[in-house]
Amino acid sequence: MAAGGGVAPLLVRGATVLDGTGTDGVAADALLRDGVVAALGPGLPREPGVAVVDGTGLVLAPGFIDMHSHSDLYTLVASPDGWRVGDDPKLLQGVTTQVFGQDGISMAPVGDHDVDAYADYVAGLDGFLDPAAWTWRGVGEYLDTLRRRSATRVAGLVGHSTVRRLVMGMEARPPRPEELEAMRAAVDRAMREGALGLSTGLVYAPAAYASTDELVALAEVVAQHRGRLFIHVRNESHLVLEATEEALEVARRSGVHLHYSHIKTAGQANWHRVGQMLEMIDDYRRRGVVVTCDIHPYVAGSTTATVLLPPWILTDGPPGALRQLADPAVRARVRTQLLEDTTSWDNWWVFSGGWDGLRIAGVSQGSPNTALQGRPLGQLIAAAGVTDPLGPAGFDVLFDLLVQERLQMSLISFNNIEGNIARFIGQPFCSVGSDALVNPGGHPHPRLYGCFPRVLRAFVREQGVLSLPEAVHAMTGRAAAAIGRPELGRVAVGAPADLVLFDPQTVADRATYEAPRTPPTGIQQVWIGGRTVAQAGRVLAPAPDQPSAPALPVGSGEGRP
Repeated sequence: MAAGGGVAPLLVRGATVLDGTGTDGVAADALLRDGVVAALGPGLPREPGVAVVDGTGLVLAPGFIDMHSHSDLYTLVASPDGWRVGDDPKLLQGVTTQVFGQDGISMAPVGDHDVDAYADYVAGLDGFLDPAAWTWRGVGEYLDTLRRRSATRVAGLVGHSTVRRLVMGMEARPPRPEELEAMRAAVDRAMREGALGLSTGLVYAPAAYASTDELVALAEVVAQHRGRLFIHVRNESHLVLEATEEALEVARRSGVHLHYSHIKTAGQANWHRVGQMLEMIDDYRRRGVVVTCDIHPYVAGSTTATVLLPPWILTDGPPGALRQLADPAVRARVRTQLLEDTTSWDNWWVFSGGWDGLRIAGVSQGSPNTALQGRPLGQLIAAAGVTDPLGPAGFDVLFDLLVQERLQMSLISFNNIEGNIARFIGQPFCSVGSDALVNPGGHPHPRLYGCFPRVLRAFVREQGVLSLPEAVHAMTGRAAAAIGRPELGRVAVGAPADLVLFDPQTVADRATYEAPRTPPTGIQQVWIGGRTVAQAGRVLAPAPDQPSAPALPVGSGEGRP
């Protein structure tokens, strides 16, 4: 079905149009017809039978693009209102496009023999879906499934860890020449099937075992397709400069477009390194390396709890790690690394400031520990009667919980400051990504419901870090250019009618760490392909005979959502 087919035309009258280019807004009307912006300008005539939306005092902008989504599986799970669990929170924020397959972990390709184990492997980061529901094996099949069922437009990355596991399992060693060629072939196949590019997360096993040369070899394939390399760098804390240089060198050597995921310097000891990072990136950009990035506007992040385990314990995957955690000697070794080691791995315990900087966000399905969600680990250790939280008993509380949850647990980590967020978000190559784990039964990070309105409230209206046109540009036109689909980030005649209408004076995030599922205010209406998908804080169910999101062409290169 063509985008917008069967959707009644609509006239948005009298809004201030911010077209996604960063230029000042202009008062105009916009006619939405056949899935696109059919006319744009002041005083457009109202045609018979065309509904009118009053945009007076409101801003009409391109729909926001979530450059770092973790709704990969939950976008396939129906919510009570008829949309998808992973999409509803994004629609309420004005998001119309999401980029999946982040941090080196995508939902495809996966081998027939590995579906059950792989579903468990991804659960801590991207949620759990019954293996029987994994009807796909290849990237193309998965993307087709997403595009049939997602409420938003989607772009998909193929994951480095996913490809490595497919070829080598979880082994902590360099690939043999034939294995490297098999990985390159898998990436090439994924690109031909419509992947936007390759993602890697160099803190997550098995991508953590890869050398720089391996990254270059895979990135070369992506560059041949004019794709993108999304990278969660090897270290965001004490070795963040070295990790940033590695990423930049991979891009220089391979010729790939580098997209630096959720850019930051984590931990108080590293907050001063922002200037050096930006100087390094600017130097490579002057030398012709294409670099973009995204950021989320919060001082805390969130991820799978396996980041609290050094990579060596995960060489046999979650089952092997669980077996090892039964050994007191292994626990003692991990505890020592958590307390002392900030160079051989990215130590989340240290850069989160210890126990009190870490909270439980989500636990496994059917867990008896749901009441622990939202609570700081330090609080749990104290409640267990431990008098020395840094002693073995304190760490045993963590290890016991990880075992009980089969490692399918997620965390919130406080590790950043707003001043550094402001410096990064003001860069001309920076866009916005929620990086939000869905945790439908848990206590997610507030960015799941608040990311994009928070930018407009905190960094535009309150702090003045960005002007309103600049912020809209970062979340739309700049992001769309970074994924090679500039038309998705513009309000222009002929462009897709993926739009958000919001009140610039009241738009705000309301989700907090204590009440993370509180929807934002000020987002009046959201359209995808001219179809209303959210209105006045409520997600609207699609018509039964309509696809959830309008179709777009599928193809390799230029990363088509």
